[in-house]
Amino acid sequence: MKMFGLKSFFKGNEKNLGELDDNVKNFLIASILIECAKGDNDFSVEEKIHIKNIFQHKLKLKTEQIDTIFDRALADVKDNIELYSLTKDIREKFEHAEILEIFQYMWEIMLIDSKIDDYESALMRTAAGLFHITGKESSEAKKAAQQSINNQNRY
Repeated sequence: MKMFGLKSFFKGNEKNLGELDDNVKNFLIASILIECAKGDNDFSVEEKIHIKNIFQHKLKLKTEQIDTIFDRALADVKDNIELYSLTKDIREKFEHAEILEIFQYMWEIMLIDSKIDDYESALMRTAAGLFHITGKESSEAKKAAQQSINNQNRY
């Protein structure tokens, strides 16, 4: 059973440590956002576009980088990625402030289709616990996510 494909993602790619670290971080972000989008068993085109927009506009990546990271993360998630090990890897690679940003992105994916089902709510509560995020921080991230979506819809 394949658990997490960081090694397969970078196999054969010789990169300097800083670049590798950024690629690992972006891969982890893509993986958790895809996991969120698939949470309601309806991975919509709107969710895919929004994930790619996060990478383009907020993380300032180029289309080629986004497509590579997204495709690899999507393939890995299909191979049964496990939320607990994914959140552990994120906690090890990111500072708390960065985790709060990722958590906001997760909320954006949950809110983009204007509905949150019971599974998605449970996923976000579980993720908050695994990331050591307080109820207040989660609430603030959700509010900021909704505001970000509203701002994007104005254009």
